[in-house]
Amino acid sequence: MVDVRTKISDWINNTLSKPNPVFNNLPACPYAKQAWIENKVEVFAYSNWIDAYSKLISMDYEFDQKDVYIFAFPADNITPEQLTNTLDKLTSSWQKDWIVVLEDHPDELEQVQGFNLNFGEQCLLLVQARNKLAQARTDLEEKGYYKNWTEQYRKEVHSR
Repeated sequence: MVDVRTKISDWINNTLSKPNPVFNNLPACPYAKQAWIENKVEVFAYSNWIDAYSKLISMDYEFDQKDVYIFAFPADNITPEQLTNTLDKLTSSWQKDWIVVLEDHPDELEQVQGFNLNFGEQCLLLVQARNKLAQARTDLEEKGYYKNWTEQYRKEVHSR
């Protein structure tokens, strides 16, 4: 059986890292492949949402060591709405306001002009430093990366 880390590696290398006209000929996630190659991505696999969430809120994050921490778990027993609502409540009250948590639920498609960004296998929580993410978004804006995004989707993604 293929482990989740291998599946995430395939997703990064075969989906997120290929240049695409939807993103002004940039990859869907221009920074993912390099972070993966440099071992700047830490993956944690859990059998359920509760264990992943418990680790998420209790962990000490070292963004000088890693760019992204990924928490993977099955979509069993949590809907996309429940996942989003729980993370919204967490981030609005969390003392770690320098952290951004982005979610990816297989039952909630993340698409830009028909290009599917989802991992699709499991739920993912992607934890990043807010300042690095903001800088990356600014850099991508200057390169025309967002030109094909709807205003609503862009606001939704950037609100995190």
